[in-house]
Formats: sequence, structure tokens, C-alpha cells
Amino acid sequence: MIILLVASFMFGCSKPDEVAPIVSISSPAENQVFAEGQTVNVKATASDNEGLHMIHVIVTDNAGGHWVHSEDHVDGKKFDINKTFTTAAGKIYTIHIDATDHNENVTTKEMTVSTN
Repeated sequence: MIILLVASFMFGCSKPDEVAPIVSISSPAENQVFAEGQTVNVKATASDNEGLHMIHVIVTDNAGGHWVHSEDHVDGKKFDINKTFTTAAGKIYTIHIDATDHNENVTTKEMTVSTN
């Protein structure tokens, strides 16, 4: 009985992680315009106070095409994202990044870039 009370006290007092990860995109800039055939470097950092679980990076265009689709399973408090794609003429690209921690807290960052 005493062991049960001690275990309840030790483990019952912890608060669940309710803090969502942070995603910072350093490249490209929002609404940046690229030339046809240019390489776009998607660079970002995801971090979490307790630990990251999964990172999704998806790049689609305005015609429904998929240019990047990645899923990284990570165990750590910080993860550097570095993905690339080559542009086609006349497209608008949506860059979508999801970071999920081990308690299913999710942060989503989304931006658009285009080609002329």
C-alpha cells in the first residue's frame, strides 16, 4: 500500500506536455519569385521543449503536382530541415511543414513562392 502511494505521488504529479513545437523557416522568403529551372532550397528548423517525433515537408503546386513529400521520424529536441526542388514555369508552390512532438502537439507552417 505504501509503495502504491509513493508511486502515485511520484508519477501522478507530472504535467502532460501541452507545448507545441516551434518551426522557423529561413529559406525561401514568403512570396519569393524564382526563375524557371531554378533550385529552391527549403531550409527550416523544428524544435520542441520535450522532444520531436515527426516532421512532414510537402511542396505542391497550383496544378496539384507534388514536388517534395518527406516524412522524418526524429528523436531529439531540434531538427534541421533541408529539402530542394527545381521550379517549372508559371507555377505557384505551397510549402507546408508539420512538426509533431511525442504528445501529438502539432505546429504547421505554410508559405507560397512562385515562378515567372
